[in-house]
Amino acid sequence: MRDHSIVIKPRRRSGAGALIVLIVLFCLVAALLGMGVGFFAPARLALVQERMIGAIHGGVAGSDEHSFVDACVQFEGAEGPQAVTRTVRTTLFHDGTSLSVTFSSPPTPTNSQCGG
Repeated sequence: MRDHSIVIKPRRRSGAGALIVLIVLFCLVAALLGMGVGFFAPARLALVQERMIGAIHGGVAGSDEHSFVDACVQFEGAEGPQAVTRTVRTTLFHDGTSLSVTFSSPPTPTNSQCGG
């Protein structure tokens, strides 16, 4: 007599699921690195963003950057006055638009006199 039992074999899975997980993991790592650069080196991140925006606006025509002391403050317990510097970076694009980004430094010791 013949055995007519049914044998169920598991389907062979392709590697597509692993590829999707790998791509999602890669995107997550890239996003975390981008956030890290944004927190620890915002000037570099702004430079990359300027170039990306420049691609939309026909390219970067020019860039100007200047730094200045914006404030001079006295803190209790600090030796002498503390200066707060600002750096303004202005980028001009070929379509006539411009982008200005301002960076502020934490207060640092200075030898200048604070007005009072």
